[in-house]
Amino acid sequence: MESNQPIYVICPNRNFAVGGIKQLYKLVDVLNDIGYSAYIIHGKKNFRVTWFENQTPIKYFPSFFALLRKERRKNKSKFPLFLKQLFLGYKMPEKNSIIVFPEVYGPNIHKLAPENKIVIFNQNCYFTFNLFDRVQKDSPYESSNLLGCIVVSDDSQKYLQHAFPNLNVARINLALSDVFQYSGSKKKQIAFMPRKLPEDFNQVHQIVSKRPDFKDWEFVAIENMPELEVAQILKESAIFLSFNHREGFGLPPVEAMACGCYVIGYTGNGGNEYFDDRFNSIISDRDITQFAVELEHIVKTYNNDPNVIIQKGYLASKFALETYNKTNERKDLSIAWKSLLSN
Repeated sequence: MESNQPIYVICPNRNFAVGGIKQLYKLVDVLNDIGYSAYIIHGKKNFRVTWFENQTPIKYFPSFFALLRKERRKNKSKFPLFLKQLFLGYKMPEKNSIIVFPEVYGPNIHKLAPENKIVIFNQNCYFTFNLFDRVQKDSPYESSNLLGCIVVSDDSQKYLQHAFPNLNVARINLALSDVFQYSGSKKKQIAFMPRKLPEDFNQVHQIVSKRPDFKDWEFVAIENMPELEVAQILKESAIFLSFNHREGFGLPPVEAMACGCYVIGYTGNGGNEYFDDRFNSIISDRDITQFAVELEHIVKTYNNDPNVIIQKGYLASKFALETYNKTNERKDLSIAWKSLLSN
C-alpha cells in the first residue's frame, strides 16, 4: 500500500443513535491510529455525526452518494443522474484509493468505482443479501476488486465463509467506548431498548409489571440518547433486557455488561460469544414465557439479596472490559488490514 493511499469509509448521513455508524467512525479512527490515511465519507457537505464525541476526519463526495442512492433504488430515480452530478459537482474518490462499504449498500457496489479496490465492513451478516435479486448474477463478495471483508463476530465469520468459500474474511473485536465502565451502585431499575423487538418487550412487561415482586422496580427505556446518558442509565440499572434479533454482534448488551448490569435475553446469534450463564440469563429466541419467568426469578433473587446479582454483574463487566477493549481492537484491525492488503 502506498504511504499516501487514502482509505474512504462510506457512511450514511444519519445523525441519530445507530451503533453501526459509530463503528464506521471508530474504524477510521483506529486505521489512522495504526498509521494509515483514512476518512469517513459523507454525501452531504459539512455533515458530521454529533450524538457521540468524535474528531474523525471527513471528506465529502456528493456525486458518489448520488450513484449509491441510484443503485439502492434500482435506477428508479426520476431525476437524471448526470443532472445531479452537474448540480453537486462531479468529484469522485481517487482511483488509487481503497473504498470501504458497509454491508447494506447492495449487490453492485463493486461496479460504482470499478478501478478502485474495495473492502466490505460487514457488521451484520444477516443484512448481506437484503438488496440482492432472487437470481443474482454476480456479487461484490466475489468481485476481483474486493480485497476482503471485515466482520465483528465469530457468527458473522462462519456465515460469510460458508456463503462465499473463497472470501478473505478478517474478524476483529470491537472496543467499548470509555464511558461504559463498571458501577456496583445499583437501583431497582431494568433498562431496555424499545427499538429492539418492541412487541416482545411489551408482552414481557405486561406479564411481570403488576406482580408484587416488581412493586419497587422501574423500567427505563434507552432511546435516541447521547452516549454519556446511556452509560449513566446502565451504571444505575441492576438489570438489562436484551432483545437482540439476527445481530452481527449486538453491542448494547455488552455495554450493559461493562456497566455491571445483569443481562437477560436473546443472543441474536451474534451474541453467542459473550452471553455466559455464569453472569447472564440466555433466553431462547422469542420465548416470551421463558423470558418472563427468568426475569421474575432474577428480580426475586435481587429483592432477597442484591449482592448475588451485583456480583454476577461484576463478573460480566470484567469479561466485557477485558475482551472488548481498544488494545484488542487495535491489534485485530492491524492484523486484519495487513491480511486484506496482501490478498
